[in-house]
Amino acid sequence: MKVLFMSRLYYPHIGGVEKHIEKISDILSKRHEITIVCEQHDPNLPEYEKKGRVKIYRIPLPDGVGEKAKKWWIWKWWLTNLRLIKQADIIHIHDVFFWFLPFRLPYRSKKVFITFHGYEGFNPPSVRKIFWHKLAEYLTRGNICIGDFHQKWYQVKPDFVSYGAA
Repeated sequence: MKVLFMSRLYYPHIGGVEKHIEKISDILSKRHEITIVCEQHDPNLPEYEKKGRVKIYRIPLPDGVGEKAKKWWIWKWWLTNLRLIKQADIIHIHDVFFWFLPFRLPYRSKKVFITFHGYEGFNPPSVRKIFWHKLAEYLTRGNICIGDFHQKWYQVKPDFVSYGAA
């Protein structure tokens, strides 16, 4: 089975989501073909590499690109790399549902899942953030929430709750 993970950051960037995906990928790669797509957070990192049996694609972004423009750069990258979506049996998104949003309708038969990892900020989430979480929940086949606060703060009904550590 071919599994495609989408995550904003990944190895060698250090963080909880990165470690989570690394550990899951190591386990799953023993029986499945794993591909990870993330942002190229350091220009010295290659745009493509293999770490063990895991393929890693990094989306290069121009220096100083703002958050709004970044979405367009990422979608443009996906348009030139649609084969990764086409080849995947399962797509598992980690907090970056907007990456896949323009491709959801054309690939509506794909098995797409999402993991909601963190809480964004110190105040209750904005209506906009709640909307994006609810939309991702609706347009995917299932979700994993890291922590049980997602139901309270984002009104997401988790299919599975896992607990991590900070």
